[in-house]
Amino acid sequence: MKKVGLVGFGIWGRNILRDLISLGVEVLVFDPEESKEKEAGELGASFFSINWDPSHQVDAWIISSPAITHFEVLIDLIPSDKPIFVEKPLTCSLEEAIELEKYVDRTIFVMHNWRYHGGIKLLSEIVKSGELGELRFLKSNRCNWTSPRSDVDSVWTLIPHDITIAYSILGHFPEPISAVEETYRGIARGMTAILGKSIPCVFEVSNRYFDKRREVRLHFEKGVAVLPDEKVDYIEIYFGDDRSKPDSVQMEKRKFEARAPLLEELSQFIDFLFGGKEPPTSLSEGIMVIKTIARLKELSRLK
Repeated sequence: MKKVGLVGFGIWGRNILRDLISLGVEVLVFDPEESKEKEAGELGASFFSINWDPSHQVDAWIISSPAITHFEVLIDLIPSDKPIFVEKPLTCSLEEAIELEKYVDRTIFVMHNWRYHGGIKLLSEIVKSGELGELRFLKSNRCNWTSPRSDVDSVWTLIPHDITIAYSILGHFPEPISAVEETYRGIARGMTAILGKSIPCVFEVSNRYFDKRREVRLHFEKGVAVLPDEKVDYIEIYFGDDRSKPDSVQMEKRKFEARAPLLEELSQFIDFLFGGKEPPTSLSEGIMVIKTIARLKELSRLK
């Protein structure tokens, strides 16, 4: 049985603990709030401490602490020379991301769970197959009401998903072109961003929508493919070009295996600890995501 140290036992940390236990992993939880010890034990943790200890005997580390602490915790844990899986965003600072470039040869991975989503994988396969012709446009919406995270603004927590979705589908990071950030009392609550030159990408993220929206749509020469929600097990394909009449367009619902992305990525990480292939979400990818966000924020200030 592999032993994993989990740093951070918040909303997402609880989900990580649950899935690690289901995968047959022994989990040691580290969180500064001593009041969480009882719940961690009830969910299956074998150990709890308010202080993480890099010298603790574990096979790997998972960082799920508040985003603004990711860099600090990561720097502390790197000397342990154990594989590390860190929640997104990797950090909330361009300077810290650049500092982490010196560690790209280490076994450090970022938890970009949309890279493991069955719907995104299927959309990527359709792009590669060419069945709908060339991809012309990508748009994603990630909108809901408020956020349980108070350490960073909503752009840092939401838009990393859309950037990694675009990377999965396009095979490269689209270049930031322009952005508008929606701010309240000096805090960003949303952003509309345009990226990519050959294939335009539009991302809308916000915590000012009362209804939750998680749509990814691809516009091709010969049709449109849409993942309408994160929890469905199909994508909608509309066959028709830009001149097709509505009554001539045919729609297909194409199924995919709807395995929970978090469980999928944790499973791959644990398989790696047993000698399997590395997770696809490298430290280098995480750094590029932060550089992209930093550039979008810079563009939003150029008014």
